[in-house]
Amino acid sequence: MKATFLEELRSRDLHSLAEYSRNCPAETARAAVAKGRADSLEDLAALISPAAEAELEGMARISASITSKYFGRAMRLFAPLYVGNECVNNCVYCGFARRHDIERRTLTVPEVGRELSAIRALGFRSVLLVAGENPKLVSSGYMEEIIRLARSIMPSVSIEIAPSRVADYKKYVGAGCEGLTVFQETYDEKVYPTLHPSGPKSVFWWRLGTPERGAEAGMRKLGLGPLLGVNEWRFEILAVALHAKFLFKRAWRSQISVSLPRMRPAASGYIPAPGNIPTDRQTVQIICALRMFLPRLAIVVSTRESRKFRDGVMGLGVTQMSAFSSTKPGGYADRADSGEQFHIDDSRTPEEFAAALRARGLDPVWKDYDASFGLGG
Repeated sequence: MKATFLEELRSRDLHSLAEYSRNCPAETARAAVAKGRADSLEDLAALISPAAEAELEGMARISASITSKYFGRAMRLFAPLYVGNECVNNCVYCGFARRHDIERRTLTVPEVGRELSAIRALGFRSVLLVAGENPKLVSSGYMEEIIRLARSIMPSVSIEIAPSRVADYKKYVGAGCEGLTVFQETYDEKVYPTLHPSGPKSVFWWRLGTPERGAEAGMRKLGLGPLLGVNEWRFEILAVALHAKFLFKRAWRSQISVSLPRMRPAASGYIPAPGNIPTDRQTVQIICALRMFLPRLAIVVSTRESRKFRDGVMGLGVTQMSAFSSTKPGGYADRADSGEQFHIDDSRTPEEFAAALRARGLDPVWKDYDASFGLGG
C-alpha cells in the first residue's frame, strides 16, 4: 500500500478499469454476482457494469444479506445543520459559489444553539455541522465554540467544512467532534480544476488528503463521496471504493462511510453531461456493488433523493440516512427555500420517515454512540 492515497490513486489506471466496466462481458458480470462478493476492483468493475444490471435482483439479495449480517436492522439517522453559506470558492456546480447573488449568512453562536435545540426537538441525536469555505470560521475559533455547544446538546457531532490542518482537527476533536466528512467531488485530477477554477478548493491534493489528516487527529468517523454528475460515474465509484479500502487499512480505528449524492437542481444552473448521473436502477446497483466489495462500509443516502427512491433502498445496503433536512442556514427555524445549496426532494418529517423504516422491518437509530464512552471520552 502506498504512503498516501494521492500516491495510491496516481498508481492506478482507473480510467482503463472504468472502460473495462462499461464493456464487461455478460458472462463475466454473471460470474462476479454468483461469487457473492467482490475481492478486487476488477470484481467491483464487473458488478457496476451495464451487463450486471440484468443481475440486479440477485445483487440486491446478496447486498441485503451482507448488510443484515454486519449492521442488523439498524438505520442511523442524522440531521445536517448548515451554519453558513459564505464561501470563497467558485465551484461551477454549487449554489453557494461566491459568484452567486444570494443572501449570505453565517449563524451566530446563539443562532446555532437555537437550531440545535430545534433539531433535538425533532428527535435527532446526531448532527453534521456544514459550512461553506470561509477562513474566518477557523481563525476566529468559531468552529471550536459551536462544536462545544453542539456536543452539550447532541451526543454525536460531526463536521463537513473546508479541509483543515491536523492541528485544527485535533482542536475540534478536543471540543467534542467525532466525525469528519469531505466530498472529493471528482477523483479525476484533470477534470477537478475545470470544476474548481479558483479558491482554496482548487488544490486537488490538499482536499484528497483530508481524511488522512482527520484520522491522524483522532476523528472516529470518516466520510467520503464523489458528486455523481460532474464526471463519468463508473470512474468515480471505482475511485471512492479504492479510497475507502485504503482508509480501512490506514485509518483502522475509524468508521468509514461513503455518500452517493447525485446532482440536484441548484442556483449554479450547472448542467451535467448526459450519462454522468446514474439512473435510479444504476444507483441501486452501485449500492449493492459497494456492499459486496466492502461489507463493513457505512453507506449514506440523503434527502437529495426522492421519497420513492429512499424507500426502495431501505434494507438493501444503505445504513445511514438524513431526514427533514434543510440546506439553508437557520432553516430549521425558518423553512423558507432562499439560500439553499441544493434542492431537497424528500421532505417527510422525522416521525413519518421513522414510520416508513419500521414498516420495512428496520429500526431507526437516533443515537448510536456517545463520545463519553468512546475514544477521547
